[in-house]
Amino acid sequence: MDFKWIFKKICMPVLLSIGAYWITSQDQMLYRSPIGIISSSKTIQEKQVSDDFQNRDESIVQRLTIKIINLRTKKDPYVVIINHVNASKTTGQLYHIGQKVVLKKMSGKYEIVTLKRDSIMIALIVLLISLYFSLTAVRSSSFLLLSLFLNLIYFVICIILNLKINPPVIALFSLLSVIFVLSSLVFVIGGTKQMVYTFLTTVLTTVITFLIIFITMYLCGNNGIHFEYLGYVTQDPSKFFFVGTIISVLGAIMDGSGDIVAGLFGLNRQYSIRNQSPDFKVYLKSGMSIGQEIIGTLTNVLFMIFIAETLPLTLLLLRNGNTWGYIATVGLNLGMFQAIISIIGILLSVPITSIITGIGLAYTKK
Repeated sequence: MDFKWIFKKICMPVLLSIGAYWITSQDQMLYRSPIGIISSSKTIQEKQVSDDFQNRDESIVQRLTIKIINLRTKKDPYVVIINHVNASKTTGQLYHIGQKVVLKKMSGKYEIVTLKRDSIMIALIVLLISLYFSLTAVRSSSFLLLSLFLNLIYFVICIILNLKINPPVIALFSLLSVIFVLSSLVFVIGGTKQMVYTFLTTVLTTVITFLIIFITMYLCGNNGIHFEYLGYVTQDPSKFFFVGTIISVLGAIMDGSGDIVAGLFGLNRQYSIRNQSPDFKVYLKSGMSIGQEIIGTLTNVLFMIFIAETLPLTLLLLRNGNTWGYIATVGLNLGMFQAIISIIGILLSVPITSIITGIGLAYTKK
């Protein structure tokens, strides 16, 4: 076993993450808001509670003594706060000795805003970046991180434009999705023919997928789709549903199309080494074969994401005596619809990508 490799690739990122955690845990002087550390926590009341559906919980009242550690004052740096919370943590947060919290002063009294979580967030970001650089080439890691950073900037710009100018939201975020794909592919794959084919097939498949969805919804009169449960009050909720769906579907399709295009270009290189030129049928058959291998995995990933997103709400609705029909309408309706759209996009990406890339490789000159 190569311990030097393990230390360099695994242990070093972990040590850097621990170092980042320790440094940011001491950064309270950078905050303008009061930062306190809980020096004592005493439970002064515990009471069993239940609702009309016999859901049982425990109401807890804590007496917290907190030392303010980032404000210079001649007064006593300790403050006492009474914290009301349920054991299930649905109405608040249980606090423990040693935790650091962000405070605010209202009407002469301090209140807890939230836990000070910057240390764990910075530590995870440092771990992510250091693992990227340790396990992959420096150049590819740098381009990937730059792509993520630029995509974040594009997203912020679109949010600002939506707030300031209020353009057609679907058109704005559809353009953002195309920019996401183009930027990601350019930085990850590079300005190559493989990138061009991946970009074209991804965008084309997404357009065809949503044309099918919109035509189907129009013919069915949107029956069974309850956009009102999104809860938006300032703008049309259906538009924001499709904005999120376009971005997620585009990402799923890009994943599948990218694998197929990469496989066909690899096949093309193998034939080029032997000075052979396969016909379109070879590429089509190979692309469909690759697609059949990845469809199952991508579909299951989408389904597991859907389950993870809807499980908490489903359990909550069941515990409160709601029927499965009501849960399907309120809790599962839009999530399932979004998952179905994504799966349709993945299925369509296989023949579309195989046909377009196969034609390009079989009938164009190198």
